[in-house]
This record gives sequence, structure tokens and C-alpha cells, in this order.
Amino acid sequence: VDIGLAPVQPTDDGLTLVPYTGSDAGELTVGGELNKIAANVALGRNTAGVHWRSDANESLKLGEAISIGILREQRACYNEVFGGFSLTKFDGTTITV
Repeated sequence: VDIGLAPVQPTDDGLTLVPYTGSDAGELTVGGELNKIAANVALGRNTAGVHWRSDANESLKLGEAISIGILREQRACYNEVFGGFSLTKFDGTTITV
């Protein structure tokens, strides 16, 4: 079965993959999944008592700012005509770096 780039899930026996057909199948993006990972790590540290809730919120903003800075530096390294990286920030605004 050619699954291409579509999201997949394992069958009940775990032996094969089938297309994912959940209600959010059309909304899965790399950016969305990275945001979920960052949020889960921050919330997990809160739950474990390692950080205050405000620390988690600020760490997400700091990580986002660092990532945007890295993308700005990387953009300068491309020799081709390049329109930039587009992404949606945690506050919901869309930017192109």
C-alpha cells in the first residue's frame, strides 16, 4: 500500500499501517506537531513540580524566539531565490522569516 505523505496509524494487530482518518486528519502539520511537543514538555515539567506555570509559558516564548533567530540565520545561507520560512507563532500570528 502506497501511503505517500498522508498521516497513517497502525492497524489493531500492529502489523501494517493504514491512512489516518480522524476528525483532525486535514489539520496535521509539522508546525502543529512541534507545537504540541513543546507544550507537552512544558506542561509535563509543571506537573512534575520542576517549574512554575509562568516558567513554562515564558520558555515557549523563548524557544520560539531562538528558533526564529536560527531560521533567519539559515535563510542567509541559501544561494537560490527563496521566499523565506512561513510559520504560525504561539500567539496565532503568522510570520515569514
